[in-house]
Amino acid sequence: MRLPQANCPLPHRRTDLYGAFAFGSVIVTCFLQFAVARRINGEVWQVAATFLLGALYGALGIFGDAITLRYGPRWRLRNFFAMTAIVTVMLYVSPLRGFFGIIALPLVSQAIFDFTPLRAVLASLYLFTASVGVFWFHFGYRTVPEAVISYLAAFAFTAAFTFVTRKALDARERSETLSRELEAANEKLRAYAAQAGELATTRERNRLAREIHDGVGHYLTVVKTQLDVAAAVCASDPAQAKANIEKAARLTADALDDVRRSVGTLRTDAARPPLPVALQQLAVHGEPVPAVAIEGTPRQLPPAAEHALFRAAQEGLTNIRKHAQATNALLQLDFRDTTRVRLEISDNGRGAAEGSGQAGFGLTGLRERVELLGGKVESGNRLEGGFALRVEVPA
Repeated sequence: MRLPQANCPLPHRRTDLYGAFAFGSVIVTCFLQFAVARRINGEVWQVAATFLLGALYGALGIFGDAITLRYGPRWRLRNFFAMTAIVTVMLYVSPLRGFFGIIALPLVSQAIFDFTPLRAVLASLYLFTASVGVFWFHFGYRTVPEAVISYLAAFAFTAAFTFVTRKALDARERSETLSRELEAANEKLRAYAAQAGELATTRERNRLAREIHDGVGHYLTVVKTQLDVAAAVCASDPAQAKANIEKAARLTADALDDVRRSVGTLRTDAARPPLPVALQQLAVHGEPVPAVAIEGTPRQLPPAAEHALFRAAQEGLTNIRKHAQATNALLQLDFRDTTRVRLEISDNGRGAAEGSGQAGFGLTGLRERVELLGGKVESGNRLEGGFALRVEVPA
């Protein structure tokens, strides 16, 4: 007798021991009648055949799972048919009547566990009919109603109990499966959370690196230029040196303000004036000082977009000062597109050297910043000479 769920792998059925014990108990109970019966109406060969068939029936029931595991799933159905045939012959050969018929009940349980509902019903009806038919065969049709009443309760109880047990085992199996799946999902979530944490840390480091380069780096470049000029002319033109030092001091104060905004995680950049004004103030420190052109009607932009454009202007002016050797520059902010804002910084300098395809950290950081907003960055030498940096962001 096998009580575990049919869909479970056979080695993992946890009710095999209990099923085998219940199956063996039913067989022993049935055969005890031979010991307690006052009289056995039958031949010796019937008793011998009954015991032989009972032993074979018990062996197939107790070791059926092992047989199926060894020879494959097809043997489960074959084993059930063999046991059904043995029970049928044993019921009609046995000299005992009445209570002995419950020996077929383990097969009812097995059919409910191992087969589809339709097959289980058909198998149970056959076993019930075979058990009742014994009385018709030996005592005539008049005994059938009493046999039906006697066996109906036993078969119905067995079927109901087995059905409830199977549902309970199915529910437990589903619960354990869901628990395993949930644990696996939680493990994946923990792994994803760790990866997300590492990614967030990397992004924050890159953001801080961009802020330091685009903000503090820009101001320090200008301050260094002013101090170099002051050092060069301090002997010959003290007034000019003083002016350069004063400008360096003002730029240092601006750099401190920019650092404060960066430390405040650039939440809104509320301390900075509107972008057109901020760019005009920034352009004053350019070398050469660029012309500033505002195209279209200025409008309020998202803080992240304004910040990206301001940093782009800083990067462009810093590169002009450090590398371009230009005499003229232009900073153009274009609001004419209602969906995007464009910033272009161009100069008439020497442009980028041929074959220098690798962008510096400033342009790389700028491109990362803008692409996070869904924008784009273009840079390269102009046909008429010089270099141009173009940035577009949705706004």
